[in-house]
Amino acid sequence: MGKWDARYYTEIARVGYFHADIPTDGPVYENSLAMFPGYPLVIRAFSFLGLPEAQVGMTLNFFFTVVLAAGVMALAARMGAGFAARIAAAVAVTSAPMSIVFTMPYTEALFGALLIWALVALSDKNWFLAAVLIFGLSFVRLTAIDAVLCFAVMVAFNAPRQWKAWAGVVSSALPLVAYLAWSSHYLGEVGGYFGMQNKHWHSAFDFGAATVAWVASVLGTSDNAGYLLSAVVIVGAPVLVVLAWRRLPAPAWVFSAALVANILLSDGIMHSRPRLLLPAAVLFIPWVLWLCARVRPPVAWGLLACWVLAGAWFSAHMLAVFEWAI
Repeated sequence: MGKWDARYYTEIARVGYFHADIPTDGPVYENSLAMFPGYPLVIRAFSFLGLPEAQVGMTLNFFFTVVLAAGVMALAARMGAGFAARIAAAVAVTSAPMSIVFTMPYTEALFGALLIWALVALSDKNWFLAAVLIFGLSFVRLTAIDAVLCFAVMVAFNAPRQWKAWAGVVSSALPLVAYLAWSSHYLGEVGGYFGMQNKHWHSAFDFGAATVAWVASVLGTSDNAGYLLSAVVIVGAPVLVVLAWRRLPAPAWVFSAALVANILLSDGIMHSRPRLLLPAAVLFIPWVLWLCARVRPPVAWGLLACWVLAGAWFSAHMLAVFEWAI
């Protein structure tokens, strides 16, 4: 539970970016600066609990996941769902494949909690609250840029003449821009933040060429279950985006489409894609609500239980059996 990125986050929370006790080929900060500071700062803020950083992170993520589930219910309510359907939607999103990271010292739970309520705020055209939440989101992960883009699109279509709304869009991106500038100052020898991403994780925008080549290779020749599962998620994500058109509140759809495009049109570690795509699990909400409205409750909840078990098996396989980082 404390492997891979989790070790970076807990070490950054403990001693900062430049003294993390993690074996690397070069200076540790060339790797550690890939991680945004929001989650380590939250862990450090709760260090008064006297627990190891990993335990603090996992404890906090339990509460963040509850907040995420409540946000999914709020979004489903705005889609006209009854109470049982809202519960079902929350269960479906928080048990999606790779949802195991909600219990690990990873950023997904915090990111998801802030994001879902930002999407609710955007659905309500509450620009101030959306700006505050996306401002916080910009401390957590680079993919907050997709939320900023979503914010800008919503303002452009709904409040193009409201300068306060546009000020909210600009201010919400400030932490992200500031961190990229600060980290790039220390990463000049490798080409700044994005140069570091390319050097260590081959992460760079390539219009999807690497993704298509990898999926074709895996589906054609691989017998590795982890690779095959990752390929299925990669192929399924854009399909879900298309199917969810006009079935989700506009902010949720725009964000999900932007996130899927951002990830799939870039090179990088392909078997991390199921985790990176986890915030787009809101794309499942319309189908959960459809199921609850048209199928008898015992059948609907039975199918949902199968989904939970499938997601748990997927997570367990990728964490315990698959040999590479998630």
